This record gives sequence, C-alpha cells and structure tokens, in this order.
Amino acid sequence: MNHRPKQLQDLIVESAVIPPNIHVDVESATEGGNRRLMLSDNPETLTDVTVPTEQATLWHDVVRTTTRTVKHRIFGWHYNKIGGPVKLGITVENKSNAVLEVRHMERALEIAPEDGNWIIDVGQSIAKSCLAGAMKRLKPVDRHKFGRGTALLEEFKLPEGSLAGFTYDFTVEYGEGHGTLDYVIRTVVSKDTQVNLRQIHADALPPVPPPQAHPRGVWSFSETNARMPAYVVGQSANYRACATKKLDGNPPADLLFTGARSELGPALDNRGQFGTIYNATIPIVNDSDEVRTVRIYANPRGGAFAGSVRIGNHVYGIPLLRDNTKVCRLVDISVPPGRSSYVVSFMVAGSATTPLGLYVITL
Repeated sequence: MNHRPKQLQDLIVESAVIPPNIHVDVESATEGGNRRLMLSDNPETLTDVTVPTEQATLWHDVVRTTTRTVKHRIFGWHYNKIGGPVKLGITVENKSNAVLEVRHMERALEIAPEDGNWIIDVGQSIAKSCLAGAMKRLKPVDRHKFGRGTALLEEFKLPEGSLAGFTYDFTVEYGEGHGTLDYVIRTVVSKDTQVNLRQIHADALPPVPPPQAHPRGVWSFSETNARMPAYVVGQSANYRACATKKLDGNPPADLLFTGARSELGPALDNRGQFGTIYNATIPIVNDSDEVRTVRIYANPRGGAFAGSVRIGNHVYGIPLLRDNTKVCRLVDISVPPGRSSYVVSFMVAGSATTPLGLYVITL
C-alpha cells in the first residue's frame, strides 16, 4: 500500500556565539549497516558536454554474489541543463539465468526548478523521509520477479533547468533458481523522452573532474558509526562531523565513503556523506555528585546546512542554518554522575555544506 511521507517537524533556528577554541575532531569511525549505497551525483549538471550521447548511463552498481538477498540504496542528484526535457530512470539488468525479485521498494523523489530552494525543498525533504522510514512505498514499473533481461523500476521526466534529487531503497533477492546473483543497477538518462530506458546498457559516463568533482561511488555499507572524544560536564566542545580534513590537516577518521574504497570506479569521495546515516556517539563524563543537564546543538561549520536528525524515537528536520552563527537545539540530556554516552543520528541534505558541528554545553 502506498502512503505519503509523514510531515515531520523542523527544529528552531537560534543565534549563538561559538568560542573559537573548542573545536574537536572525531576520534574514530567504522562502517555500519548492511545496505549498499550507490551514489549518483556525477555528472551532476547534465549538458551536451557531460552527456555527449543521446542516451547514457549516469552511474551503476555491479553485483555478483552467492548471497541470496542484497539491500540497496540509490542516492541521486542531477540538474538538467541539456536544453530540453530528459527522461531519467532506474533499471536492473539480470545477467543470470536465475529469477530475480525486487522487494520492499521505497523512494523519495523531489524535482525543483533552478530558482527553487534545493537544500530544503529537495535535500532536506529527502533526508527527513529517509531517516524517518517514511519514504513512499511503490511497486516497480515492471514485474517484481523477472528472468534474464532488464527491468525498469521507475522513470520520470526532468524539465530543462530543473534538479532531481532522489533516494531509492529496495532489496534484490532470488525469486527462483540457484547459483550466483549477477545483476547491474543503473541510473540512466535519455534526451529523447520516448526512448525505452531498458535498452541503455552503456558503461557509465566519465566523472566530471575538479572543480566540479561531485561525488559518486558504490559502497557495501551506508552508515557511519562515529565516536567523539569524551565530553566533560562543565566544559564546551564543538565536534566536527563530516569534515574534509582534521584541524591539523590530516584525513578525518569519519571519511569512510572515499573513492578509493568504492567497489566500482572511477569514483570520487563522498565527503558530505550524502545518502548515508551518520550515528555519532558522544561519551560524557560527569565528575560531580549530582545530575547535570547537557545540551547538544547542531552548528554549521562550512556554510549553509540542513538535514534531518533522530533524537530518541523521533525524527526532526534540521532547518536551514545559513552560517556558523546559527544553531538549533537537538536535545537536553540529564546526565548522572560518572560515565555515560549519548547517540545522535543525522542525515545531510543534498546541497548542504559540511562539516556539521555538534556543539555541546552544560546548562
């Protein structure tokens, strides 16, 4: 049954003066989750130069495994400047003799004009729906069980001058038969909107190099489990999640979605961790003999930021925070004496800038 995404409440924007000497790097991070991430964000701007053919594969994921079930996430972000409408779609090519089945398909798709508010209307909207488990359930265009050949999951037209942002979550598994799963997932585009997208089997387009080197890649995981240095009650700290580099210039511990770690190339670092769930654990040390209240804010450290956050069992929107003078309160925690910890999970909106500061104070 289809359902519309829940309307999730945004947190409140406040102003703050952040001390300059309290910034702290992430201590450690490990990969999390068992859902593969396919990030299709390069070429981000579709032109006759970046898409020189009438039809093309924007990006892909190639799976060959004896595992009977594989979970997938596709995060896409593409801006049409070709000069006319194009058709985009998601296909799955079954290259084996076994029958495949696509199950549990959900998606968030937003299309906005070039003068729209991409970070909120597209990026934040998708981040909220995905983190809350409130994406739209839908069936593939083609039969969910299919043999050798290519099936279309969904297609849509993208007007000239418009941006499409999307997240698809689904599972591919054996429908019938035995052996090795062997299939290719593709994001494809056609300048002729009447073309059958199932026929596009070309290799992925080459990535656009810097300075327009938007991320892309395929990783076997889609979550970051990060641990911060301990917060001591009575002090202030601003933890720098999703940073391009550490304060000393070295690579950050939480940059896990790198081009080098991608299962397919040529790939580029997903520094903003778009399409991923970021789980931040903050150890807390309370050396006093009484319960203290600790407050955690979100604070942009690289430019405008928006996204979504899970606090306990509730998901909220992180509103547009235009610069590092803006914060939004995430949670107040009652901290008992001794050692404890708190976990905040968030997703970065497409078009947002990182790092995100997790600014912690004691009230």
